[in-house]
Amino acid sequence: MNFNVIKKGTVTSTNTLLKQQAKDLPHGTVIVADCQTGGRGRLGRSFYSPNETGIYMSILLKKDFGTNPTLVTTMTAVAVMKAVEKAANKKAQVKWVNDILIEGKKVCGILTEGAFCGGELEYMIVGIGINTSTVDFPQEIKDIAGSVSCDKDKLFSALLDCFSDEFNNLQSGEFLDFYRQRCVTLNKNIKIISPEKEPVEAFSQGIDDNAALIVKYSDGTTGAVSSGEVSIR
Repeated sequence: MNFNVIKKGTVTSTNTLLKQQAKDLPHGTVIVADCQTGGRGRLGRSFYSPNETGIYMSILLKKDFGTNPTLVTTMTAVAVMKAVEKAANKKAQVKWVNDILIEGKKVCGILTEGAFCGGELEYMIVGIGINTSTVDFPQEIKDIAGSVSCDKDKLFSALLDCFSDEFNNLQSGEFLDFYRQRCVTLNKNIKIISPEKEPVEAFSQGIDDNAALIVKYSDGTTGAVSSGEVSIR
């Protein structure tokens, strides 16, 4: 995969900026910024993006989405974990679906967005935010957030390499086994949290080939959770 890297200083959000320009840019365009003033996470949350203490980037995908585009987020999580180990020699894990952890602290978030035209998926934007040397976190996240603590340029280079490798495996889904091995959510009592719904307690049993979380509910029934998020009890 060939990347066209565009470097920026301070932006509102790399996802937002790339979305504004996506129609005129080629597949593989990457916008990476020093700082985001309006970094976004899943479920409408913000992503803390202080100046020059992290990698804040978005990748434009215009082809080869595979038969199941929802796997792009899972594939990206695997690429990030492998890049962290390559650049920082630290074992990374994942909390379903897209929080990357080191020693139990969240060091990276992933936000994947798609654009449709006439009912067809036109392009996808994969946003990745990694804390590389952030120390002072806001009060509301200081107990759960951490940093990779490594050279930012080395990690960025490793991430592009790993993303390219895993993107080539998107059709086969080979990355799913690695994801399952590193998922801290499996075989745990959890709460399933969905917008505008009450949290539901369940036990996480596995991850299927669509990256959905297989759970067993308190009444003994099972199901597949493909959206929302979970907390580990």
